[in-house]
Amino acid sequence: MDNMSVRLKLALYLLVLFSVSISSSILTFKLEAYGNKKLEWVNHTHDVITNSERLLSCLKDAETGQRGFLLTQEVSYLKPYYTGEVEARNILDHLYQLTSDNKEQQAALDHLSEVMQLKFNELKSTIELVQNNQQAQALAIVKEDKGNAYMDDLRKDLTQFINIELLLLEKRKGDYKENRSKLVTFIKLQMVFLAFLAIATLFFMKRNLFDPLHLLLSSTKKMQQGEKLDISDIVEKNEMGNLLSAFFKMNEIVHEKTEALTYKAHHDELTGLKNRTMVNEDLQYALQHAERTHSKVAIYFIDLNKFKNINDMLGHDVGDEVLVKTSQLLVKAVRRRDNVYRLGGDEFLIIGQEIAQHSGVKRLSSKLQDQFASPVIIGSEPMDISLSIGVAIYPDHGKHGEELIKYADIAMYEAKKEEGTTCSEFTPSMLKRESD
Repeated sequence: MDNMSVRLKLALYLLVLFSVSISSSILTFKLEAYGNKKLEWVNHTHDVITNSERLLSCLKDAETGQRGFLLTQEVSYLKPYYTGEVEARNILDHLYQLTSDNKEQQAALDHLSEVMQLKFNELKSTIELVQNNQQAQALAIVKEDKGNAYMDDLRKDLTQFINIELLLLEKRKGDYKENRSKLVTFIKLQMVFLAFLAIATLFFMKRNLFDPLHLLLSSTKKMQQGEKLDISDIVEKNEMGNLLSAFFKMNEIVHEKTEALTYKAHHDELTGLKNRTMVNEDLQYALQHAERTHSKVAIYFIDLNKFKNINDMLGHDVGDEVLVKTSQLLVKAVRRRDNVYRLGGDEFLIIGQEIAQHSGVKRLSSKLQDQFASPVIIGSEPMDISLSIGVAIYPDHGKHGEELIKYADIAMYEAKKEEGTTCSEFTPSMLKRESD
């Protein structure tokens, strides 16, 4: 079983489950149908007994109507007589149909029919005599007491007939109860077997699906922590193992490519700094944090002075080295919580966060200027790099990111009016000069 493939194992389990379910359903259906047939026979026997009792009642009703008419000559007494006779004959026909499979009961009904006919003939003759004003002859027939003898025979025959049906009823009830007991026992065994099968299936799913998934999750966490995994050593040599190995390898490739593309999209290729695409998102976060903590955010807009001359006179390779060195010095000057960006060309931007007071802004400005106070080595030669820095402060100068960047840019152009590395903080008067 261990060497079987997951697909074959799953196919066998599904085949067993399907076979057991179909077989159980068919057997349960057959037992239930057999039980329903037994119940129909029980109800059938009840119907025979009930109709037998109704037959005797109808005979009594007919006799009562005849006696009432003989004594009173009231025509109203003939209604129960006629009704009883008609119903008795209908019930007898129905009993013939109900016991058509029982020769013994059919013979009993034949005798019962004969006696009942004699009884109805006796009742009819006495009624006709009274209707013809021959009461004496009618009473004479009654005094012969043949009618009572007929009724006694009918009661005896019906009692014997009903007793036979009662015996059948008890037997059929026993058969029905036995069938129900078998059905209940089978259902219990079926539930036990299905429970066992469910447990076996659970173990199968655990080993072949849940455990590999757990392995996948735990391995993913290890991968996130930088641990190296050898997938071939930790998964089974089956389809799931191959799938997991392929998934891990694919995920590793995709992850590496995604990280590279994400980094490339959000970072400057030359300096490694974050690029323009990250400015708005980071600045928005910084402003929201400053609003919650009642701190300041300083935007430093930086431009290299005479960078075009460096490119033109010394070449783009030297220009690129100047940009790289500038980015390194900017990163060195700021705090860990501050972010440095290259906007493009020779423009940089710094977001200074969590500044408690205005003095903190000036302190960071001074550190930036100090970094470029001395010449730096470009290639093998020292070179002076000077910056023009414009500063805008939240919430002193504005509360929106784009507005603050614009003000810092204006302040940077104000700083360019002076030689060397200079820093200028935005003031509203700069707006008027810009419009001029």
